Amino acid sequence: MRRLAALALLALAGCGGSGGSGDGAKEPSGTSIVDPDGQAPLVNSLEVEPGSGALLVTTNRGFFRIAPGGEPEQIRGTASARGRSAPVGGFLEVLPIGPKLLLGSGHPDVRGQLPEFLGLLRSGDGGKTWSSLSRLGEADLHRMVDKHDRLYAFDAVLGALLISRDGGRTFDERFTPQEAMVELEVDPDDPDRVVIASEDTVFRSEDGGERWRPLARSPGTRLAWPAADRLYRAERDGRVSVSADGGDRFEPAGRIEGEPARLKAVDAEHLYVVLEDGAILETRDGARTWKPVYTP
Repeated sequence: MRRLAALALLALAGCGGSGGSGDGAKEPSGTSIVDPDGQAPLVNSLEVEPGSGALLVTTNRGFFRIAPGGEPEQIRGTASARGRSAPVGGFLEVLPIGPKLLLGSGHPDVRGQLPEFLGLLRSGDGGKTWSSLSRLGEADLHRMVDKHDRLYAFDAVLGALLISRDGGRTFDERFTPQEAMVELEVDPDDPDRVVIASEDTVFRSEDGGERWRPLARSPGTRLAWPAADRLYRAERDGRVSVSADGGDRFEPAGRIEGEPARLKAVDAEHLYVVLEDGAILETRDGARTWKPVYTP
């Protein structure tokens, strides 16, 4: 019980504390998608929209869609459950699983109407409206991954890896080391080989989360695993390395100018990174060189 209570507090602290104010969500100001003086984490997720190639970014200022070559468009969403609704976006993790079809999790922007932990949400219109799929009031899912016909996520309330084989309606639970995990990736060739990371340490499981082994101390690690022999690791100081063996050994790949907040791979050579200040960079040569695609 102490573990659950402590991790629930970490979940709230790691997703912007109380989940908003009681008198309305804060309006974005300026042109940046990130409020550097706002609640942490500054960036929650970075994804690529299927079909369009648009970037989907959620930050402490909300949920933004950035079309190729375009400016950020804010998506103002509403979550509904049990006959009530609340705005969402500023404390939201998203995962696209089809054109306009998203899974999400996080906290309402305004307290009082919905539970603090929204469990797993589903949207069929690109994030404008959300409905509850499972674990409403119970789970806060971070770093969701859709691979091997399974949905993987770290539940910050339970302190466990959750794995679903039915699209997120039910989950198997696998407890993780007693730290707040900020990263999760899965071997593209092996559904039971999972890598997770806290802000300090990287861990790996070979049996679907039953047992975990620490791999390395690595501050601020951000991960992407687009191919079995391409596990990318970006560190807080901007160094990017790649592993061909699932994390036992990493070789230098390149450097990012800035602190990575989220890393997203399109394929083995094509990746995006969003920095803590909201800038987004792209590489098409396996992290050797990076070019800006969005500058605040």
